[in-house]
Amino acid sequence: MRIDLSDLGRLESFADALARLFYCLMAVAFFAAILGSPGTGLFLLVLGAAAFVIRAGLEDFVSSRRDPEAAPESIATAADAADESGITIYRARTTRRPRATRSRGRSKPAV
Repeated sequence: MRIDLSDLGRLESFADALARLFYCLMAVAFFAAILGSPGTGLFLLVLGAAAFVIRAGLEDFVSSRRDPEAAPESIATAADAADESGITIYRARTTRRPRATRSRGRSKPAV
């Protein structure tokens, strides 16, 4: 079986199927771990993680193939929208206050 990489609609449907597989595997892994089979639960978590990684890669591949000219413009548009939102980010103070230290050799005066 060979996957045709030019059929983007089929790749999107495959990515959707992988999303459903991911959530099903997570649910079955949860119930397997709760019902006393932690090894099977862990194995299903690993399979679910692999399905998620493949899905993310397929979605990125499809989006890069769909419209290669629009990708840089969308990034610039997102940066302009962030500038217009009015959000200001302040940096934290870089200097530290000195600690109040006591010398261990002296004890408190008895009053």
